[in-house]
Amino acid sequence: MRDERGSAGVEMLIMATAALSIVLVVVASSRYVDGSAQANDAAYAAARAASLESGMGPGAVAGRQAAENSLAERGKSCQNLSVSFVGSDFTSGGQVIAEVTCTVTLLDTGALGRQLGLRPNTQFTERAVVPIETYRSES
Repeated sequence: MRDERGSAGVEMLIMATAALSIVLVVVASSRYVDGSAQANDAAYAAARAASLESGMGPGAVAGRQAAENSLAERGKSCQNLSVSFVGSDFTSGGQVIAEVTCTVTLLDTGALGRQLGLRPNTQFTERAVVPIETYRSES
């Protein structure tokens, strides 16, 4: 018969490492999905808020504020917010195009995350297009 003393400790180490790896992958996956959804929600909120304003200046301010509020309500997954309205037409019958970019960080997964191939930062860019009413009053 062989001497099997200490094998339980080795088995426990292997299982603990595997379990921790699975937990890290699940956390990272949920952050990626949540980060993308947060960017999408922020883009729509920005476009909608900007479409209710009378021009580009007030629309950009309202849109950025709406995007910030949307991210604040959803949590902290998506950070480093950037909002642009390039290609928007703020006239009656036009459309507002909001593009939101933000970053999801996985730095807290540490060395094990790097060994699993997780990128420490991922940037999401989402677009939303909202039409402006044709018969709204221009001031």
